Amino acid sequence: METPMRFVWTFATVIGLVIAVPASGQNPSPQVAQLLTFKPTQDGVEYEVPTDPAAIASIKYETVKNAQGKNYGFALRDGQGQLLIRVVDSNGKLDDKGKTKVDTWSYYKDGFEIYREIDLNDDGSLDEIRWLNTAGTRVAKIKDKRIVSWSRISAEEASKVFVQGIVTGKLDLIDTVVATPAELEALGLPKVTVDRAASAATERKNQMTSLTKKLVGWNANTVWQRMDCAMPHLIPADLDTNLPVDLPVYENVVIFAGAPNGGNDANKTAYLQAGELVKVGECWKFVSLPKAVDPKEPVLTSSDLRSDIYRNSVANNPSATNVSPVVAEAQKSLETYDREKVGMLGGDKVQVAKYYLGRIPLLRAIIKAGAGEEEVLVCNKQIADSLAGAYETDQYPDSVKLMDALIAEGGKVGSYTAFRKITAQYQKDNDDPAQNFVAVQKAFMNGLKEFLKNHSKSEEVPDALLTLASNFEFNAEEDEAKPYYNKLATDFPDSKQGKRAAGALTRLNLVGKPIQIKGTSLKGGTIDLVAYRGKNVLIAFWATQAGSFKKDLPELAKVQAKYRDKGLELVGINLDPDQADLDAFLKETPIAWPQIHEAGGMESRLAVEYGIISLPTMILIDSQGKVTNRNIRTAADLDNQLTKALALKTPGVALGGDK
Repeated sequence: METPMRFVWTFATVIGLVIAVPASGQNPSPQVAQLLTFKPTQDGVEYEVPTDPAAIASIKYETVKNAQGKNYGFALRDGQGQLLIRVVDSNGKLDDKGKTKVDTWSYYKDGFEIYREIDLNDDGSLDEIRWLNTAGTRVAKIKDKRIVSWSRISAEEASKVFVQGIVTGKLDLIDTVVATPAELEALGLPKVTVDRAASAATERKNQMTSLTKKLVGWNANTVWQRMDCAMPHLIPADLDTNLPVDLPVYENVVIFAGAPNGGNDANKTAYLQAGELVKVGECWKFVSLPKAVDPKEPVLTSSDLRSDIYRNSVANNPSATNVSPVVAEAQKSLETYDREKVGMLGGDKVQVAKYYLGRIPLLRAIIKAGAGEEEVLVCNKQIADSLAGAYETDQYPDSVKLMDALIAEGGKVGSYTAFRKITAQYQKDNDDPAQNFVAVQKAFMNGLKEFLKNHSKSEEVPDALLTLASNFEFNAEEDEAKPYYNKLATDFPDSKQGKRAAGALTRLNLVGKPIQIKGTSLKGGTIDLVAYRGKNVLIAFWATQAGSFKKDLPELAKVQAKYRDKGLELVGINLDPDQADLDAFLKETPIAWPQIHEAGGMESRLAVEYGIISLPTMILIDSQGKVTNRNIRTAADLDNQLTKALALKTPGVALGGDK
């Protein structure tokens, strides 16, 4: 709940709260105590709240200065110096009495800002809320302290908001993550989809009442735990779909919730199952309400969107061909099974094994119904995947015999199954705490080597070679990795694995050699390392999902500042698949150094040209444009390298020049 008088605090009032910090063990000042009563207006924000009397007494108050050195807000820090809350006037606008007003409230956890509330127009009420860093990426629009819509929200966060809406009984919050008929129509979806959404919207209250009655094991303390599903699909805009634009969609989504500490029994706690989520602008939304599913009494959850699109396409394209009715019926049975039983993947190992084993007869039924050659191959590979998945749970040892039978058949199915058997064994052993990791790794590598001997002409050879090479490199056994990279680059030069291997060889042999990197800048134009000649440059391949790199950013900034007068520059090569993720991150966490970003993520041009297999990958270049270190791991590592290099230089010689 919001603190009283929150928005009547002028900047002058805030600055007047500067006080002496009490000694450890004393009570905090009344002013600090009052500031600690500030709370987020929204439920479920997990921010740092000191409760121990000594910890509260050690809290420090400080004024916050802008770039011009003027006071524009205040902050509270704990005894270790980590931020707890930060309140500022971000725009310096004056009110009708000539005073500035606080317009931004920030809350922290572990020293990182995780939640921010903003009064954008200084009218005394909140307009926008942002979740940051480990709390997520969503941005909400606010009216009367209520979330009325989203400017950005991921699919996972939409599922979390849905759970929060159920637990708190806020139907209006649930409505913010369910696509409206108008939004579905704007996406170009068929009329039947739009009409179904319109009809459902009129019954939303009754639907929610029915849903909550089926939520076995839920209570007022239930929280979102996770969202499970396959990777998002893309339904293309073409003649086969009649869609105006490509449609990103999640299908057969399962949402798990339970006790805050995760101690609930999954077999006694209902989960939610949704047909689809679609992307509306920067927001993922449910096409229809998820269903409540009792784990002991699974029900069929409808997933109609793809069928609607297909039927609409056929109706508008009389020349479209259909598969045989028998095959179509068998395919439908498998789709129904996956929708109905996918929640078992969130259960114990027995349930997971049962899920995989239950798919096998349905896949065989598609083959028996007379599917085409390519689909038969796909089904057999899925059978191998299902057997491998069941084996990984350690609940169905007979999977090995069945996989061996498929291997004995030879051909593409045999080699694929042999490869999956090796990876399944590795996964199973890795999940066993009694196993020795080094021994497991060695067995895995030996299994891959044996696979290459027995299936040297199979389609899986490039994957096996790349797995061997990259694992050797991860283990710092580069001399072992290079022969596999070389064979892959030589024998499969046109494959994506072969191109990455060639890039890895280039990267592994960089030290002492010049490096040429040119790419598209985020700000438009081109970034070319040639322009940095005469300076030392750290090239950082990274992505916003690389957590260790993000945490290291403040330290990298310090190292850059420390060596800036020695000519140190930083250049980022971002490998996020979606530039929107990068833009959102940079908006919340600005990075001063230039960034190259090209489409493709880990498959983008520069990532392949240098065989990037892990993030971050950082390369240090001297003032002559030659690589001095291709394996910088952290800011501390960079600092050490530069300190050593500087110690070898005579006065007046640029850092990073020839020794």
